[in-house]
Amino acid sequence: MSQDELRHEIENGVRFWGYQDGGKLVGVMGIQDVQDVTLIRHAYVRTTHRSRGIGGNLLAELRTLTARPVLIGTWAAAIWAVRFYEKHGFRLVTQEEKNRLLKKYWSIPDRQVDTSVVLGDERWFSYRQPLVHHRDETQPIDCPFGHVQRIVTGGAGGVANVHVVKITKGTPHLHTGYDEVYYVLAGTGTITLGQETHPLRPGSVAVIPAGVPHSLEAEPGQELEFVIFGTPPMTMDDERAKPANPSSCCEL
Repeated sequence: MSQDELRHEIENGVRFWGYQDGGKLVGVMGIQDVQDVTLIRHAYVRTTHRSRGIGGNLLAELRTLTARPVLIGTWAAAIWAVRFYEKHGFRLVTQEEKNRLLKKYWSIPDRQVDTSVVLGDERWFSYRQPLVHHRDETQPIDCPFGHVQRIVTGGAGGVANVHVVKITKGTPHLHTGYDEVYYVLAGTGTITLGQETHPLRPGSVAVIPAGVPHSLEAEPGQELEFVIFGTPPMTMDDERAKPANPSSCCEL
């Protein structure tokens, strides 16, 4: 890898970790958070130091640095690499899924897509499973102005967080890297998106892209009840999903 390519990868968020032996760098592996997953990137071990557990140690260390599903892309012809990752608990995704993932999370030419494979960890395979959860089996969490029921959170099999909220008001906040859609079930009030305020009533839909400050308030004597669909699905300890103002927990 040239210095320019290395600099470009670092600027794009790849964090490199190295393994030293006798003061010499003998192995390196990168980790990169992209949208709702973590990618393992650029794994290399010096030829003279292979089969000593260096790659496995690096991989194990990097996996402790993320709570997200982990994906790895490699050449289809690199059978030794595929077997290495399978040995450490990764599984190949289907051909159709591979094509979709490489275009969604990587920036590579079509020719490379055709000659590559993608492996996922167990978290990935459980992450996108279909599921059915029930609101009446989800305990409400109290917060200053009401409560929230986190019916699906953190990609527990679905493709979005799904929360039902009942509140009288919410403090202004925003999320980074986390889009939301509100669907109002009951009550009337207003929602402020940035500098603009809009009325809410049953059946209203508010689309809130990441980075947009927002807050809402019910009419006096009322309570707003609404569903939040949040994408990509994230655990609530993910910094991108946390509100800038923690007191607005009802709006997660």
